[in-house]
Amino acid sequence: MPIKIGDVVRIEYEIRDKDGKLLGTSKDNQDGTIKIHLGTGQVLPAFEGEIVGMSKGEKKKFSLEPDKAYGEFNPLLLEKIPKKDLSDDLDLQLRNMVEIVGPNGMTSTGWIRLIEDDFIIVDLNPPLAGKTLHFSVKLIESGLEPDENPNPFQFGVSCETCNHEYE
Repeated sequence: MPIKIGDVVRIEYEIRDKDGKLLGTSKDNQDGTIKIHLGTGQVLPAFEGEIVGMSKGEKKKFSLEPDKAYGEFNPLLLEKIPKKDLSDDLDLQLRNMVEIVGPNGMTSTGWIRLIEDDFIIVDLNPPLAGKTLHFSVKLIESGLEPDENPNPFQFGVSCETCNHEYE
């Protein structure tokens, strides 16, 4: 029976970049799958759109352009921060995640993209912004009960799996 929005399914997946580099996989999870309650915002809407209609055991490959995935890279989301304004205990290493507090007191998480003598550049773009993502998916199970506290971020992708260019 084909799945639809509102169903709870278990899938296996892989995400690769244009060069075939593995960016994320369900194999990193304990049982090698992820459970998704379709229509609740746990995964990208375009991803949901691609798997709706699949049946148990079916495999599918598809690609999502940046505008359907994590958006285009936005250079306005690069923050230049003077080192004198940083906490002394901050581990200044390329690709480390840091939290920035804006003038309004709100926090944002980014990754260190560049380290200079007097400042750092922090990138607040999603790690996969600007990338076309290539998915391989297999529908393992459907008709499941929803989790009481579902994981809102099913794709465990971080800067450690990305290939950011440092310019």
